[in-house]
Parts: sequence; structure tokens; C-alpha cells
Amino acid sequence: MSYEIKKKLCPLVKKPLSECYCFELNSKNINSAIRYCSECYESCEIYKKQLAQGKSYERY
Repeated sequence: MSYEIKKKLCPLVKKPLSECYCFELNSKNINSAIRYCSECYESCEIYKKQLAQGKSYERY
């Protein structure tokens, strides 16, 4: 049986901001990067701040 698993990624992963968790991975932020740069990106304060400033991003 084969199936495709689709993961949601934060639109900012492609061109992360300097404050993004995925911008510079280290042992202090790896858990946040795994959580907020993937399926939970909509609850990320960095992402929500960008949306509040009127910025929009293509989802993939």
C-alpha cells in the first residue's frame, strides 16, 4: 500500500526572517522550529505578527 503524506510548512520557510526559528537552527530553538515552521505555523507569533502587518504569503 502506498500513500503520500503531505506536510504543511510555514510560507516563511522559503525566505525566513531573521527572527524566524528556522533562520538559524541551534539546540535552543530546534523544538520551536520543528513545531512552528511546520504544521503549527499558524499559531506562531512571528507568523501572526507578519499577517497583522498586512503581509500575505503563498501557502505550500
